[in-house]
Amino acid sequence: MNRPGRILVIGATGFLGRGLTESGSEMVPAAREPEDATGWVRVDLEDSPTVERALDEVDPAWVVNTAAVTSVDGCEKDPALARRIHVDAVSKLAQACGERRIRLLQLSTNYVFDGEAGPYGEEDEAHPLSVYGRTKLEGEAVALSECEACVVRTAVLFGFQSGVRPNFVTWALSALQEGESIQVVTDEWANPTWLPDLVTSIRGLTEKGATGVVHVAGRDYLTRYEMVEALCDVFGLRSDLVKPVRSADLGQAARRPLRAGLRTDCVDRLLGSIGAPYRQHLETMKAAGTSG
Repeated sequence: MNRPGRILVIGATGFLGRGLTESGSEMVPAAREPEDATGWVRVDLEDSPTVERALDEVDPAWVVNTAAVTSVDGCEKDPALARRIHVDAVSKLAQACGERRIRLLQLSTNYVFDGEAGPYGEEDEAHPLSVYGRTKLEGEAVALSECEACVVRTAVLFGFQSGVRPNFVTWALSALQEGESIQVVTDEWANPTWLPDLVTSIRGLTEKGATGVVHVAGRDYLTRYEMVEALCDVFGLRSDLVKPVRSADLGQAARRPLRAGLRTDCVDRLLGSIGAPYRQHLETMKAAGTSG
C-alpha cells in the first residue's frame, strides 16, 4: 500500500530536483550522492538494487525522475552514457515502479521535436535531431510502457536555485553583470519556463493522477536572443554586450531544433493557467536580489 501523497524525487541535487524537494514535506529527496544522512535516500539509477531498496523503504505514491545528462553536446559526444541514463535506467526504474504499483512522472524535453513547425502539442509527432532528444524520447516510451506514468516535457527552465549549475538565464545574467560579452542565438525559439511554475504543475499533475504526455512550459514564445534582451532591460544591463548569432554558426556538436516551443492547452485544461509572463518572472528575480 503506497503512502498517499508521498513523492520520491530522484535527482534531488539538481535544479528541478531541489525546487521540488523544497516545495513540501511530502517530497523525499533521492540522489546518487545524498547530501544529508537524515531525510535523504540513496538512489543510483545504474544500480537497480538501490532503486528497489529506495522504493520499498519510502513506499511512495509517485516517483518523479528529474535525473538526466543535461549537456546536449555531452550526449552527442558520449551517446552510450546518454542511453544508459535516459533509456536503460528509466526502463529499470519504470519496471520497479510497475511491480509495486507506484506511479512515475518522467521529465522530458522539447528537444524531442525537430523544430520545423513548432510550437508543438502533445499529439504532434516527435522527430529529434540529437542523441539527447532521441534518448529522451526513447525514455518516454519505456516509462509509459512499463508502469502507470506521466511524461512531462518542458523547455528552457530558469530561475534562481542555490547549489546548482547555472541555467540559460542565470548564465547570461552572471556574464553580463561581470561585463562579459556573450553570443546568443537569434533563431532558436522556445517557451522559457519558470522553475516554481514547473514545480507547481508537477505537484498538480501528481495530485490529479495524470497519465500520458503533458507539456508544461512558459506562456511566452521567444528566441533566446529575445530572452536576453528582456533580461538586459529588466536588470539594466548593457545590451551591446549581447552578440547575435545564428545557431548553425556556433559549431555545436548537437543540432538544436529551431522552433521547438510547446503548446500547453492540455495542462491548462487540467490545472488552469499557471504562471505569469516571462518578463514578470524576471522582475521577481530582480526583486529577490540574488543569483543563487
